[in-house]
Amino acid sequence: MTYGTKLRNIRLQKGLSQAEVANAIGLDQSTYSRIESDQSEPKARILMKLAKFYEVDINALYPPPLIHIKS
Repeated sequence: MTYGTKLRNIRLQKGLSQAEVANAIGLDQSTYSRIESDQSEPKARILMKLAKFYEVDINALYPPPLIHIKS
């Protein structure tokens, strides 16, 4: 699951619009939209603001690591 998918799911669960979230964390709605659509990767400071706004642990916003197993 990507940053965008996780953020979209949380936002929709809370019944918020992209504009409401963007405004609350000090971003343009278009910038937040690019993050949710995985066209832009959020910087750490943005992830920290989002975690605080959504009241979740910041680790919940990171995508799972890719594990490569050599055979």
